[in-house]
Amino acid sequence: MKKIRIICVGKTQESYLREGIGHYEKKLKRYCNLTWQVVKEANYGSGSKLLWLDTEQNRLARFVSSSSYSVSCDEQGETLSSLQFADLFQKIANSGHSQIDFFIGGAHGLPEKLTQSTQKKLSLSPMTLTHQMVRLFLIEQIYRAYTIINNEKYHHI
Repeated sequence: MKKIRIICVGKTQESYLREGIGHYEKKLKRYCNLTWQVVKEANYGSGSKLLWLDTEQNRLARFVSSSSYSVSCDEQGETLSSLQFADLFQKIANSGHSQIDFFIGGAHGLPEKLTQSTQKKLSLSPMTLTHQMVRLFLIEQIYRAYTIINNEKYHHI
């Protein structure tokens, strides 16, 4: 997998998360072309959750591509070990997809319509994580997957 795109709602607010994400972005440069697509979050100050999710659905939907393998990060998704995640990466690459897209929702998660349109629903933990932290955890697991695939010493088996 040479191209990875992470599509997320809202900017990463906390500096410690931006620093951690930057750390793994640098490490990933030797493996892939990683890009971020940040869409504006809905105005949570007015309206309802249903309206907010609909607004974010419209903003995210334009990044769903039939030529990419798409994964929605969702608490209702499948939980994989790091080895299983690396295996998934390898299977996607072997299936002919040149890009994988990961979707991360905003404060209220991803719209159901979007999760239904992706090929995989992935949970990074059975615990509830902030959408801001998911970005760091996901990018670290992507890096870990590449080191597992390449038999490097980062992951201790």
